[in-house]
Amino acid sequence: MEADEVNSEPAADSRDEWRLLAWTVLAVMVPVLITLWCSVQRSKRKMIIKDIFRRSKHGWHYTDLFNKPTYCCVCFQHIIQGAFCDCCGVCVDEQCLRRADRSLPCKEIMAPAQADGTLAHSWVRGNVPLCSYCAVCKQQCGTQPKLCDFRCVWCQTTVHDDCKSLLEDGGRCDLGEFRSLIVPPHYLHRINKLRRGYTEEHSKLAATLGSGWSPVLVLANTRSGNNMGEALLGEFRTLLNPVQVFDLSQLSPAKALQLCALLPPGRVRVLVCGGDGTVGWVLDAIDAMKLKGQEQFAPHVTILPLGTGERSVQLPGLGCGLRRGDPCGTGPEEHPGC
Repeated sequence: MEADEVNSEPAADSRDEWRLLAWTVLAVMVPVLITLWCSVQRSKRKMIIKDIFRRSKHGWHYTDLFNKPTYCCVCFQHIIQGAFCDCCGVCVDEQCLRRADRSLPCKEIMAPAQADGTLAHSWVRGNVPLCSYCAVCKQQCGTQPKLCDFRCVWCQTTVHDDCKSLLEDGGRCDLGEFRSLIVPPHYLHRINKLRRGYTEEHSKLAATLGSGWSPVLVLANTRSGNNMGEALLGEFRTLLNPVQVFDLSQLSPAKALQLCALLPPGRVRVLVCGGDGTVGWVLDAIDAMKLKGQEQFAPHVTILPLGTGERSVQLPGLGCGLRRGDPCGTGPEEHPGC
């Protein structure tokens, strides 16, 4: 009996050791497997999101944290992270992204006018800018903790849900306070139907937009100024026609300036956002236009320095740099020599 008890003790100790080893391995492997699984799923989601972004007409950007209370334009729920379009302002969570991309239209860069020749409002519901006021009752919009109120993506007019039907403009959009800088979508629609080359028909069409119409093209280098160019481009896409805003890391200035040939000669202004290299690159492209006999389409140049240590900003009249939150403000001044 005593011998059996002695033999059973090592066996019990051995079983305890194996049990402890098994639990240790399980405790280590389970978190590792969960982490690997989450990593694979995250990679799949990123690939799906990237594919949607690539195919979409929206200017989608993903964020891990919205900087203000935000609600999904599809499911109406409060969201902390998700995607937003820097052209039309639509915000969605990750689960609703594909549905939003299919069902919610973006800012049309080229579209026909109404029967009376005017542009119709293009409304987006919810997530209106902070401190925005209703065009009808003059009370603050976006104060309720839900998806509410509307904003026109062209004139930036905001209106309450209940006040929208009371607007006195008949649904006509006047493009807002920056109308003299915006290339209207119906203008490009008409221009697309005309023959190539600036003709008298182009002049008549431009005359319908008024003598004060001086469209601006924004050319920015997103790699300048601690990547401030990307945020600046988003602001301008919101305020202007997205076709007027160019990222020079994806498109050369020579190609961007081809739009000048569709606009009234002598009226176009170009805002160059970047460092000395970016400014020189754009000015070289304008000089190339003049050498090709397109001097009449050469635009006036304004510079908004974004890089560090720009020598160009030391010259008179070349701008004073970026003022945060004021992309269309009085910061840069027009270069009198260009």
